[in-house]
Amino acid sequence: MSVAQTSIGSGLSTRRRTATILLPTVALFLAVSCLFGPAPVQAVSVDVPVAAGAVGSNPLALGVPSRVMSAEFNDETAVVVAEHYRDNDNASGAENEDRLAQSPDVIGGAGQQSPKAKQGSSSPLYSLPPMNWIRSHLGTKSPYPHESRPVGQLKDTPKGYELVQLHLTVRHGTRFPSEDKTVAFKALTDRLKGIKLRGFEWLPDWPSETLYPPSRGNLLSVQGDVDLYQIGRRSAIRYKTLLQKYPYDASTYQFYSSPKSRSSQSGYAFSIGFFEGRLTTEPGYKGAKNGHQNDHDDDDDDYEGGRPPIQPIEMSQLPLGLDKEMAVKYACPRWLESVDGAPGVEKENKAFEKKFLPALAERLTAVLSAGAATPGARVNITTKDIGTIQNLCGFEISMHNNDQTWCRLLGLGLENSTTSPKAVFENFEIAGDLDDYYTHGPGVPFNRHLGCKLGTSLKEDIEMVLADEGSHLKKRGDDDESPKKYRGVFKFGHSESILFFSSFLGLYTEKGGPLTADMTPEQYENRAFKTSKFSPFAANIAFEVYRPTSASTPNKRRRLDYEAEAAAGGAPSSAGLIRLLVNEVPVLIPGCGEKYFCEWSTFKQVLEKNGSGCDFDGCCTSISTGPTPSQPVCLSVDPILKK
Repeated sequence: MSVAQTSIGSGLSTRRRTATILLPTVALFLAVSCLFGPAPVQAVSVDVPVAAGAVGSNPLALGVPSRVMSAEFNDETAVVVAEHYRDNDNASGAENEDRLAQSPDVIGGAGQQSPKAKQGSSSPLYSLPPMNWIRSHLGTKSPYPHESRPVGQLKDTPKGYELVQLHLTVRHGTRFPSEDKTVAFKALTDRLKGIKLRGFEWLPDWPSETLYPPSRGNLLSVQGDVDLYQIGRRSAIRYKTLLQKYPYDASTYQFYSSPKSRSSQSGYAFSIGFFEGRLTTEPGYKGAKNGHQNDHDDDDDDYEGGRPPIQPIEMSQLPLGLDKEMAVKYACPRWLESVDGAPGVEKENKAFEKKFLPALAERLTAVLSAGAATPGARVNITTKDIGTIQNLCGFEISMHNNDQTWCRLLGLGLENSTTSPKAVFENFEIAGDLDDYYTHGPGVPFNRHLGCKLGTSLKEDIEMVLADEGSHLKKRGDDDESPKKYRGVFKFGHSESILFFSSFLGLYTEKGGPLTADMTPEQYENRAFKTSKFSPFAANIAFEVYRPTSASTPNKRRRLDYEAEAAAGGAPSSAGLIRLLVNEVPVLIPGCGEKYFCEWSTFKQVLEKNGSGCDFDGCCTSISTGPTPSQPVCLSVDPILKK
């Protein structure tokens, strides 16, 4: 059995490689059983861990075993299909960039694999949509869609241009649930220990504290490491020419993260993938050679000094409350006071939840109580419990790629219901989007203020790199570093970092009015604001900056820039083209027309218009401080009302 996919998008290709492995012990068992008149064996699907050493030394999963994707057993053969990476053990990351691995799932959770429900044990009590469908409908807890991202070198650079700068704003990778959620997981699990239902034999012994320990609340998971490492590897392939022309140093590449560990760890995982096999060299350097790259023996007598196997990077941070780009909400007292948790902000979410949560809680109460081993084991499932079950389902899929446990509970008792299995998950997705739309998104105009600092720094960095060579250099003291003309700017934050910045840019606004709790199914289906699509774990917003290379192109572009900016009453800027990518796929920039490549002069005007009156410090001042002598004009903290 083999799988091969190739798709073309923006001049890039996606490849998935598979290999077939025979399980000798199973094959032997089947062969022997045949000698004694074997009974028919039902085909089942199982997950089998495979040691990383058995599939090559590529550090795709950063030391995590690969997982066998499926196995089919019958009386003739036993074949296991596994996705993994085969490569020369001694090849460097740069040499192997065109053979990037795509590992669709990883064992997570403190080194534990989430237990599956007993395979081959079907139950008429529950119905589920396909797992690939569920994976893309979990809102901000959706796993990153690595399997569908393009892989390949950048091949559609506009003629007469070169890529000179890359901006990347990234959400952290898949994380553990928060501590309070893990406590709720354990409490619910304890209440359900007396439930005996076919297909749910795993429930009484569910290892909640092993898989989701409170001590690891909100920390990056192993899958989170893999998320950013894989994005880094694909980026290294796509931007190979940029990396070759501009090797790493701290004045060429900027790495910045929020003060939360899951964000900085994500940044380091990305850097490992991005610079793998690309240690910086210096003319005349004759020091230590590369150290052990595959030997991790820590014995004293085996020590050999050398260069680090991975390019060290500088990662900048600001304390919580001072970070106005990545952990921005903590630096804005007015948002914390007037938006976060405000009744008007939560109104639509609460109204929509009332449409489906009570009925779902009632249905699960009836089905689970019917499976109680004793009268005392009967349970009353509350709407809060439903939220806990949905959270467990989401983390089971995003961390363990497993829909065979808690997700099944959401599909219980649907045989006599008018609700379809997909509708159950869609309702949760819509409810989550109604929450984020107003709390972090365009549903509250004030939220745009929280993305304006990112917009301002983006504008300044682009202007610097598009300026004439040498124009940015000024005489400085002996102990000062030169002004930074970055070729790569990488910032690592949170889901709200993506949402606030998207709101500032004018992405995902609803043309027919704001999202509300009383829209039709067609309106919900066609909404622009779908966090499952643009803000899953490891979501990213990239800007590619292109500068003219030929003698004729700059003159033509500069003439257009001069004319456009003179008409707007502004000073002309350098020529350039800008392209936006969301989750590695090109997206049209609002305000730039119907072409993916936007003139810098036009995009600059878009940024200035979106940031007009954007006084972050003035608008974020706590209301309790009272009016200031020069009170700025700030956007409203009240939700947009339906007309």
